[in-house]
Amino acid sequence: MCADREEAILNEVLGFYLESGDFNGLGVFLMTSAADVAVIRELVSDGSLDLVRGDAHPNPHIKAFPADSVELQLEKIDALGLAGCLYPTPQLLKERNAGANEAAPYTRALKEGAPQLSYRAFDLRALEWYRNDPRFDFDVDDIHGRILQKEGTQVAERAVVLDGLEFFEFGFAYDEEMHRALAAFIRYLHDLPEAQQIEMQKHELPGLYKLHPDFFRTQIIGDFPERMSIYDAFLQEKVEINRMCELMGKPKLFRTEYVDLKRPRGFGILIRPTKKEFRDFALLLDQLLSDDLNREFFKGDLELNRNLTDEDGNRVTQSKGTIQLLEEWIGSKLRPAEPAAMAELFDNLRAVRKVRQKPAHIVEDNEFDQNYVAEQRELITKAYDAVRTLRMVLENHPATRGHEVPDYLREAKVWTM
Repeated sequence: MCADREEAILNEVLGFYLESGDFNGLGVFLMTSAADVAVIRELVSDGSLDLVRGDAHPNPHIKAFPADSVELQLEKIDALGLAGCLYPTPQLLKERNAGANEAAPYTRALKEGAPQLSYRAFDLRALEWYRNDPRFDFDVDDIHGRILQKEGTQVAERAVVLDGLEFFEFGFAYDEEMHRALAAFIRYLHDLPEAQQIEMQKHELPGLYKLHPDFFRTQIIGDFPERMSIYDAFLQEKVEINRMCELMGKPKLFRTEYVDLKRPRGFGILIRPTKKEFRDFALLLDQLLSDDLNREFFKGDLELNRNLTDEDGNRVTQSKGTIQLLEEWIGSKLRPAEPAAMAELFDNLRAVRKVRQKPAHIVEDNEFDQNYVAEQRELITKAYDAVRTLRMVLENHPATRGHEVPDYLREAKVWTM
């Protein structure tokens, strides 16, 4: 009789898990017989069932993480009785060949008992198709992102496996050498069409990748982000600088602003670390930095042009560069307490300009190199340090001393990776 009841419980839990649509656990409140406690305890003991109580994750109806060890599960049953949901173990699912006929690799992983919030790491090239396809919104903030099919777009009726996606969420992860990878939870990968799961698996990476700390905090712990992206911080520093200019009664120093964490397209991490993508980023960064300096800001305070003599002795009027104008303006209007910091500010501005100018003077072949990830990180750090230092310099102006700068900027709570 006991063996029959064990088999009945196993079949009920197994069937519910595989047929629920979301790989849910079977609530133990459905087990009403007192005798079932001993039977379930035995099934947990022999590795056939897992009892998930909801103490590691608030929703026991999904197996978010690996179950407690058998020993701990038994201790909790003895101390607290039955509570939560029952799941077939990977051992039982393997014995019953639960995923044997499933072609979609990540759906198969769930059918074989993988926790829903376990994740896989992928080469960033898996994102390229969607980034380059205008039918999709590609929203990335360097910590996590999403791909959303634009409303009103018509997916072509043709045999392109990548056309099947409507919505997909992902994050980023890093190996020990800080190589960046796409990270996605098994549950979200399962939501992809079968053909797309197969396509994604082609880009899956071996080895150990750890989730970005704030992706882990927001998605696993359910906590607020610890810091903000350096790209967003760079843009926000420009906004703060422009607010200070208004307080000073001056035109805005930067001609463009991006608010509400909106960014220009392409202003973010390199999806593929190639020379072309890096050069394109450097060009965009300089356009947002030195090129974006507003010459109107300097009118009335400086001569905007310089008079030169050409090789024939003729007088020539030439516009001063925006970096030179800013350097002259700060030198004439403010007395920064740390000259070394000011020197570094302009070194950083010119470093960005120098990288931006390289393609103008030499024909280069494109190449793939992970070192471009580190070079981009160094370049955006220089740009961010420049605008942050500039904002702190303007805070010394009498008209700006009451301006409240957000704590995350004042304390530089940003991610540089």
